[in-house]
This record gives sequence, structure tokens and C-alpha cells, in this order.
Amino acid sequence: MSLTAAALRRVAVAAQTLAAGGLAAGLAGWAGWPWPLAIGAALLTVVMGFGIGVGVAFIATLGGAGIALDARLPHPSDTPPRQPLGLSGALACYLSECRAVFRMFNWLQPFRSRITFDSPANADAPTVLLVHGYGCNHAIWLDMAPTLAAAGYRCEGIDLEPVLGDIDDYAPTLLARMRGIAARTGQAPLVVCHSMGGLAARAAQVLALRESDDPPCSGIVTLGSPHHGCALARFGGGRNARQMRWHSPWLKALALAETPALRARIVSVFSWHDSIAGPPGTSWLDGARNVPLAGIGHVSLLRHPRAVDATLAALASLRTPAPQQTPQRTSIFM
Repeated sequence: MSLTAAALRRVAVAAQTLAAGGLAAGLAGWAGWPWPLAIGAALLTVVMGFGIGVGVAFIATLGGAGIALDARLPHPSDTPPRQPLGLSGALACYLSECRAVFRMFNWLQPFRSRITFDSPANADAPTVLLVHGYGCNHAIWLDMAPTLAAAGYRCEGIDLEPVLGDIDDYAPTLLARMRGIAARTGQAPLVVCHSMGGLAARAAQVLALRESDDPPCSGIVTLGSPHHGCALARFGGGRNARQMRWHSPWLKALALAETPALRARIVSVFSWHDSIAGPPGTSWLDGARNVPLAGIGHVSLLRHPRAVDATLAALASLRTPAPQQTPQRTSIFM
């Protein structure tokens, strides 16, 4: 039986705690350090190791992690020019990402996944289905959900399992949840996705198109989704990681199965300085509305004020009905 994301995160926290305890015991017992000093040094070592990991992810992702320069995406001509962050901006981005990663992976996911989201009192409030990314669970949304609820949205989460499964197997589960919300509330939900969740939502839209012409949701907002693939995915485990590799056959097949109408119902919010979904530009999706940000890491997209504001603006835009288009299957270059 495969472990849930929450269980895997608790195992990771336990391993960090054991490592810190072992180091503290070694410093106190063998080196003769006072226990308070030994414990402090052990905790600092664990935190530094954590920070080094985040830093390596930034360097590898922004540098392309071995992807040839001529294979990367060109800078779209109609986007604002990317300005250098500068030392202070880069440091702020890095520290914010460290805090976000530590909070998400060492607290919210392992220990807060049983908490439900707050909802507005209005029974007719539109529902937002929140879809997590690779190796995660719905608890990653606990920082953003209160703001969405305050803006008048009823939030619901979903856990995509097994953790290292096939994205094509997530799609039917996600589609069934969308249809269940529509049947229960009388309104197709809006969908907000982080990272891999955006790919699962796109796959669910394609599956719905194959079964009927009725759209399963009112629109999709993706946050840092690697629409062209992720350079770091080759180091991940599971079929979903293989599907997310740079320009993978699965991603190409997904793009070919989409119509312009499906792409038009997607808003891709992303950061040019994403620490995981890269190289930069992988979240740019032709035919969708793209909202590029700067100075925000991958996990920070779930809680950074500018990312939250961009999400709210994207949801508001999707609630405005677009002119009806006749679905046509076309080949869309990724």
C-alpha cells in the first residue's frame, strides 16, 4: 500500500528530527559540548542543509539544469522585459522561498491536512476546486484559501493519489470531482492548480471533450505549472515525474489533444524566477492568458501577495463569459 503525501512528509520530518537529535547527542557526548549549544548547532545544521537544498534548486532551475540553450523556449515578444532582481531582490526571493518550503513541507502537509477550508456564508458562492502539485496534498492551499474565501469563493480541495501515479489516472478523478461539484451546486467550478496540478486539470479537460461538449469547469488558473516540462523532473520518482520531463512525449500528446477553446479557458500565472518549474518560460502556454511575475519562487506562488492577487484577478476574468467558439482539434505547438 502506497503512503499518502501527509505520511511521507511525516516520515521526512521524523528523519530530520532524528538527524538533528543524533548530531546533538554526538556533539554533547563525544565532543563535550554543553547540551543547549549542541542542540542549537544541530538545529542550525539541519536548517542550513534545508537552505542549501533550496539554493541548489534555484541554481539548477534558472540555469536550465543541462537543457541545451537552443532547445529552450524563446522569450515571448509580447511580455514585459525581465528585469534583473539585483542582490537584495534575489535574497528576498530566496529567503521567502525557504520560509514557504519549510512551512509547506514540515508543517502544513504533514500535520494540517485534516483541516477544512473556510467558506463564505453565501450559499450561491462560486466554488473553486484547489488542485495540488507533485508529491503534495491539499494542505498546501491553507495559506491562500482564507483569502479566496474572503473574496467570496467556496474552496474545496482534492488529493491526487497515489503520490507517484500516472497523471492520466488523476484526470478521471479530477473530472468526476468537477462534475460532482456542478451537480451539487448548479455551477461548474473554477479550478486553481499548482505545478503538476495544472497538467492534471488540462488532461481532465481533454478527457471531458472526448466524452461530451460540455466544459467540466468554468476555467483553470495554473500557478507555476511546467506546461513544457520541468528540467528537474528527471531526478524525480514515479510515472508523473517522467511525464513532466522536458518536452516529454506525454506533454506533446496532451498539447495535440487540446483545442483553442480549451486553451482560451486557462490562465497561467508564473514567475520568471521559479525555483522548480523551469527553465524560465516553461509555464508560458500558447493560446492561454499568461501572467508573468518576478522574484517569486515555486512554493511561494501559493502565498506571496502578488501571486495571490494575480490568482484573484484571474478568477475574476474567468467568471466573465467569453464568446462561444466552435471546438476544433488543431495541432498547437507547445
